[in-house]
Amino acid sequence: MSQFVGSHTFSVSDKGRFNIPAPLRQGLAASAENAFIVSRGPEGCLDVYPLDEWNRRIRVLRNVPNKRQGRYYKRLILGGAVQCKMDAHNRILIPPDLLKSIGIKKQVLIVGQIDHLELWNPGTHKAYMKKQDVPLEDVLEEIEDQLNSHGSALRE
Repeated sequence: MSQFVGSHTFSVSDKGRFNIPAPLRQGLAASAENAFIVSRGPEGCLDVYPLDEWNRRIRVLRNVPNKRQGRYYKRLILGGAVQCKMDAHNRILIPPDLLKSIGIKKQVLIVGQIDHLELWNPGTHKAYMKKQDVPLEDVLEEIEDQLNSHGSALRE
């Protein structure tokens, strides 16, 4: 099972290639086979799932109801998804149209999200975080309430 934390900013080549930093590579499970699936993410980013985690996500997506919103959601997520393989230099190549769709040109911010990575235009991410400007304590309280109602705990 892959696991990612931390944020890293990297340069993007004209072809759309950039390095996966060592701390994130260390979180990549062998079962991922150095392959990633890239798809649209929420709030203006791209989601990058290692193959092992993508396969788990597909099992969940199979249970999305085949009603209008479910079909639309799957079309958004699956229709534009592409597989990218990490090369011998620990780089991945993201199709230019995907990078362009979220405004990535010369720099990419890579953010670990436990089971996947997010790719952001650094300016977009900064604006998003500023807009959220909610005290961490308030966010934590709301999340703990949600987890407690499901029988889970954030702090153990």
